Amino acid sequence: MALPVIALTGATGFIGRRILRSLVEGGYDVRVLARRIPAEIQLGVTIEGVTWIKGALTDRALLKDFVAGIAAIVHCAGCTKARDRTEFFAVNAGATQALADIAAQQDVPPRFILVSSLAAREPRLSAYAASKRAGEQAVRQHKEKLPSVILRPPAVYGPGDPETLRIFQMAARGFVPAPMVPNARASLVHVDDVAGAVLAALALDPYALPDQPLEFDDGGSYTWADIAAAAGAAVRTNPRLIQIPAAVLYIAGALSSLQAALTRRPNVLSWGKVPELLHPDWVAAPATFPGYKPLWNIDKGFKDAVTWYTSQGLLTS
Repeated sequence: MALPVIALTGATGFIGRRILRSLVEGGYDVRVLARRIPAEIQLGVTIEGVTWIKGALTDRALLKDFVAGIAAIVHCAGCTKARDRTEFFAVNAGATQALADIAAQQDVPPRFILVSSLAAREPRLSAYAASKRAGEQAVRQHKEKLPSVILRPPAVYGPGDPETLRIFQMAARGFVPAPMVPNARASLVHVDDVAGAVLAALALDPYALPDQPLEFDDGGSYTWADIAAAAGAAVRTNPRLIQIPAAVLYIAGALSSLQAALTRRPNVLSWGKVPELLHPDWVAAPATFPGYKPLWNIDKGFKDAVTWYTSQGLLTS
């Protein structure tokens, strides 16, 4: 018996690619909306059970066709770096609002699974965090009609992630910089476990969906020293942890924001990102989440990521 059709956004991104693969492996047919169709798909390479639709989340007419007749939406598309607050909100809040509005208008509204971020817990810290919280609110305003599950993963790493690659590159050189924040701790999660959380959310009892966002992680919480040590073990070094004062981070953030304004190419590090880096508590508070069981811890997960980076020539063994 065929499983229901799932509509997926963000399938060309780091997390979305892994979710797409897990959905296909799980037997689902998947309808993907993407601004740019991957080159291999354009060249005729097909993935059984996957239908690609080229378009934007701002095209409401297209969204009606995208969600018609589907059982669930997995909304993974998002913006992690932008030049200003307006850009963050246009994608993380505005696009989510448009998709949730259209989904709620269906005769039989689909389940709406929003892949948000733990940052949404602290919306006052940054434009990114505020935009992710606004996206959650856009979904929750339809809660009487639209069955929804909001997932809040912490920092996500794994094969294919260009951001955490920098940590391993620096660890390979013998040092790992970190914000100078006493007693700071954070949660992590491997990208495979994010995909596992999505599959678990699809399987939740429709009559017992959670009222609040679900935070989840790999079961641990880590200091920057823990992260540096695990990164060093993965690349076979013993890196030194270099703590960066807040003032230096703000200077670096300001310079990065200026560069983004001049080149029109945003960076993850920015003036607005620094308060997130200085926040001492990014530890998830996992709720009861039937079906979710993390398969990766930091040691095994970091080694998996390094193996992939090395295979791609991004790290030397």
